Amino acid sequence: MRPFFRPFIYATFVGVAMSNPSFAQEMTSVEWAPFIKAAGVDDQALIEAADEVNSEFLSMQPGFISRELVRKSETEYADIIHWRTTADAESASEKVLNCAPCGEYFALMDMEASATSGAGFSYYEVLKSW
Repeated sequence: MRPFFRPFIYATFVGVAMSNPSFAQEMTSVEWAPFIKAAGVDDQALIEAADEVNSEFLSMQPGFISRELVRKSETEYADIIHWRTTADAESASEKVLNCAPCGEYFALMDMEASATSGAGFSYYEVLKSW
């Protein structure tokens, strides 16, 4: 995994397909991407940049389902992105380096500090859902 993506962790979970009367299980993939906000960046700037990533990149990726930007503290945040499959998530991660809005969003993060963020059990508040 590229050093750029160290804070990005993939987890797979089982969701119940509510549309199926037998409640058959359906696998989806959740991307957990904790990060530390760079000094001097406010939530509004972060949300605006995240909006651009969502509209210009994520919403166009095969398998993208939904996304949440969550906050734990004044500096600790995470993106939670739901994908149809882990392969869809990995495919998008290969394209992110060529995504200008993604680069602008990542510039608002302290990547060095983000490499060790998100460990342990914790609670976040939802800033925005798409």
